[in-house]
Amino acid sequence: MKLTNPTILAGSLVLAAVGCAGQRTPPQSLVDARADYVHAMDGIAMQLDPTDVHEAKVALDRAEQVFQDTPDDPRVGDLAIVADRKALLAQAQASTIKAQQETQQAAAQIEANRTAQLQATRGQLSQTRQVLGATQMQLQEQEKAATAQQEKMRDLETRLKDARDTIAKIASVREDDRGMVISLPSEVLFKTAKYDLKPGAMAKLDQIAEALKAKEQPIVVYGYTDTVGTREFNMMLSQQRAQSVRDYLVGKGIPNDLVNAQGKGPDDPVSDNVSVEGRAQNRRVEIVVLPKK
Repeated sequence: MKLTNPTILAGSLVLAAVGCAGQRTPPQSLVDARADYVHAMDGIAMQLDPTDVHEAKVALDRAEQVFQDTPDDPRVGDLAIVADRKALLAQAQASTIKAQQETQQAAAQIEANRTAQLQATRGQLSQTRQVLGATQMQLQEQEKAATAQQEKMRDLETRLKDARDTIAKIASVREDDRGMVISLPSEVLFKTAKYDLKPGAMAKLDQIAEALKAKEQPIVVYGYTDTVGTREFNMMLSQQRAQSVRDYLVGKGIPNDLVNAQGKGPDDPVSDNVSVEGRAQNRRVEIVVLPKK
């Protein structure tokens, strides 16, 4: 069976996406994401790290779908950036894998050369030293390339840690068995018995959304109330509040399929419901960032 060329296939997908969006010119971020994805498909990433290439394709498909449906949607740029980063990350990781393989092969070759030189004549020793020196220089260059790739990976890990530090400045952040828990008092987000976000709440959620974009981890938004009023009303209000926060985060670029909302009503209180202070602590919204599977 004749296999389809990856470049032709990827190019066809891009042309199809452009055709579906009509005559609208895609943003540069989407153009870059398409190009970097095609590069990943054509390069060693598809051979050495196909899983990451697939993740980049999934992310690009999301951006293309939003661009197809609503070309002016600001999420197009955000989703395209995510797709572009995934494509670049797939290429970087594949380069690291290749550098490590080449380093191992070079080390094995050096050992083979050394064994051969022990059996060679003294007349061959000078030539062997020259070959060994050249090989060592090549190995050093490869090790430098691998080190550069490792530094890029450490930089990515630092950015994820910075996200938690950034959020901690505007909200309560803790770790429990569910993952990272970001807690915001309901009074900060909503008016009494309402679920429309306050303008000040949007500013905080903007910062949280920006910090969480790069994590690409599942998120569950939980809404909680105190025990004042009927349980039926509190369950409905907590769900509406959780949904409002969830929808706002999605609107700020966090993938729709990664965020869910759940109303818990008066369940799982963190304080008593007798005192004013205790009830205030129980009225809250928790944004739980689950571990990546």
